[in-house]
Amino acid sequence: MSKSGKRKIKKIIKNWFLYRLILLIILLLNFLPRYLAISVGGFLGKLAYFTIRKARRKTLTNLKLAFGKQMNDTKLVKLARQVFKNVGQNVADAVRLSKMSWEDVKKITSIEGIEHFDQAYRSGKGVIALTGHIGNFELLGAYFSLKGYKLSVVGRELYDPRLDRLLVKNRESVGLENIPSSAGVKHILKALRSGRALGVLADQDSSRVRGVFINFFGKPARTPVGPALLAYKTGSPIVPMAIVRTNQDRYKIMVKPQIKLSFSADRDNDVLETTQRYTLILESIIRRYPDQWLWMHDRWRSKPE
Repeated sequence: MSKSGKRKIKKIIKNWFLYRLILLIILLLNFLPRYLAISVGGFLGKLAYFTIRKARRKTLTNLKLAFGKQMNDTKLVKLARQVFKNVGQNVADAVRLSKMSWEDVKKITSIEGIEHFDQAYRSGKGVIALTGHIGNFELLGAYFSLKGYKLSVVGRELYDPRLDRLLVKNRESVGLENIPSSAGVKHILKALRSGRALGVLADQDSSRVRGVFINFFGKPARTPVGPALLAYKTGSPIVPMAIVRTNQDRYKIMVKPQIKLSFSADRDNDVLETTQRYTLILESIIRRYPDQWLWMHDRWRSKPE
């Protein structure tokens, strides 16, 4: 058997065991009471910090890029550990969404700035609900959907179709419409033009989507321009928002005023300026809650030519 064939078989076996392990963890987290599930999630997050070296190194590297002038190495390591713990706790709540009602979600969340979303939603042009990989972003979508808003979310398919089906099923259980990023723009336009809110994550460097380089934590970062392009094409307002974990295992949702679009003879520059505006809002939230963002993503991977 060729080396490539052996690698393929090893990958299939690895993914099979990983899928079974994830299924087992999901079953455990759904079986336990919430407070125990969150404790287990936090433990698994801390365990991941020590065992997944690549993610740990990338997290520490990114934190040093962003906060190296304000924090010493000891503080950065402490912050990195908290990042992993928060991810584990957020996942514990996210995988339990299918068994949560609106009353359950309302008990563990508070919201500020909902009037900004309501004003945009009532316009009838759809809403681009823009957020990032901050806090429990899966719960953020569930909150608005269970509250009664019509909400679609754009998500990139996971590498394993079985895991992707689990994720989509979890979203649909709370009334969300899942639009895979490979579905094409016509599905997204249809959702907005029917007056739905569209949840989008716009804080990662992805070669799969069109992006521009803007300032993020003082460094050029390739950032998706999809939200800006959609706003110019449809007239749908962009409303930035985020959800963060607070004390007593609760969450706070922050909804910001809609983004002011730039209008000039240079549409490319308008798109760049609008992208910069919503990125700076997300950055301000991440700076305030630095332990809530997914720092293990290679955010500054692409370099300007």
